[in-house]
Amino acid sequence: MEPDLSGFARRLLQATPRVIETESDWRHAAVAAVFRSGPEGPELLFIQRAAHPKDPWSGQIAFPGGRVDPEDASPMDAARRETLEELGLDLSRHESVPLSGPLHPIQARARQAILPMLIHPFAFFLKGDPPQLRPNHEVAEAFWVPVQRLASPKLRTWYESERASVPYRFRALDLGRSVPLWGLTHRMTMEILERVSLIESADELTLPQPKV
Repeated sequence: MEPDLSGFARRLLQATPRVIETESDWRHAAVAAVFRSGPEGPELLFIQRAAHPKDPWSGQIAFPGGRVDPEDASPMDAARRETLEELGLDLSRHESVPLSGPLHPIQARARQAILPMLIHPFAFFLKGDPPQLRPNHEVAEAFWVPVQRLASPKLRTWYESERASVPYRFRALDLGRSVPLWGLTHRMTMEILERVSLIESADELTLPQPKV
């Protein structure tokens, strides 16, 4: 793995992931925060989910991932499997294995309702040039963004939605797509930036506001 990506990986993974207590009936999902080296330093992979009426996260910008299935050996294996299914990217072949690891888990929301589901994000760091991505029917687009650029105040914007039927403005990033990056993936992205000291506080940059 390239030296700049190696140092970034060590900084990102040095923090101990927080623990969230769950009940036995909770569901679990896993997502992959995939990094590669780029001209501006480390780059992070995003997808835009295809529009689907039964998908609560339809059309949103996200990390590749999905539910942990019974046949998955672990949530990390589920993140690898989903990335292969959604993008044709085999992380088990291209990742730098010793530096892969967990990030902070987060409780899921859909249409602003809190769900009994825990999302487990994992960081993966690619060696050399990754293969061309082949998005499946669940993915409208896959794209890379320099991590340094994600910290720029110029990208910060708002996304209007509801929480418990109350209009809210949610903090977001304008990545030049049809929708901004907001919600759960925005929160996970801000926590990544905080862990590598590119922003001071993820909490301050993810706090929603009631729409006046």
